[in-house]
Amino acid sequence: MSEYNYENPVSQLLTQGDCRSNSSKWPNYLELGFSSEHIPELIRMMVDEDLLNADSESEEVWSTIHAWRVLGQLQAFEAVKPLLEQVYRIDDEDDDWVSEEYPKVFVLIGPQAIPELSSYLSTGYGLYARICVANGITNIGNEHPESREICVEILTKQLAEYFHNNEALNGFLISYLVKLEAVSSIDVIREAFQNECVEYNIIGDIEEVEIRLGLRVNRSTPSPMFGWTSANDPQDTNSTFVLPESKVGRNDPCPCGSGKKYKKCCLRKNAESST
Repeated sequence: MSEYNYENPVSQLLTQGDCRSNSSKWPNYLELGFSSEHIPELIRMMVDEDLLNADSESEEVWSTIHAWRVLGQLQAFEAVKPLLEQVYRIDDEDDDWVSEEYPKVFVLIGPQAIPELSSYLSTGYGLYARICVANGITNIGNEHPESREICVEILTKQLAEYFHNNEALNGFLISYLVKLEAVSSIDVIREAFQNECVEYNIIGDIEEVEIRLGLRVNRSTPSPMFGWTSANDPQDTNSTFVLPESKVGRNDPCPCGSGKKYKKCCLRKNAESST
């Protein structure tokens, strides 16, 4: 641990240890004495390659996660670009911590993060990185109602590029617009479906989307045999999908809509439940 050159209170993050026990509710790190003056050193810790590649059994290996949590709690706008420079790790290194926690960090930083997130969404690298960023934009729109309209506009503008987008990205963009109750975006959503540019197993077909947006009550056609069906309540987090596992590739987006790869989500959960 002595090889890492950080001063107090940042150095305390080297011994905070395993984040799994508090992944759902983060500690109040500001009680350790953090303030805006520590932002540069926290950013340095967050991107420290020695820490990112530290022994997986060590306490220090968790410090980069603690660092980005503190940056979120400090509402550190300065951290947005460095965070986005690390988001590639979701695609390249299957980093679940980035995909799960970056959207929370973006929400804590707040609406000031929106311009950088919007830029990354339109030009950034990696399917899952862009899904993560879109998720962050969505969460900001939900947590900061004054920003909802601009968040809807950004997601809709990206969806309008449906011919150029990955079909899975289109599916997630639509699911996030549904979360934002973006009825105003229905024309673009319909176009994406009409042009067969949406991966249905993310949120279902256009009729399911219209039901969730309150634009129709019942289906007029039989439910497709994948994604959400009328037998499942898409509002119910315990609902299941009828998409056969054989139809989902290990690196495909998980049909549960988590934004993770199937192999990192329900495939793993199913394997654990069967043991």
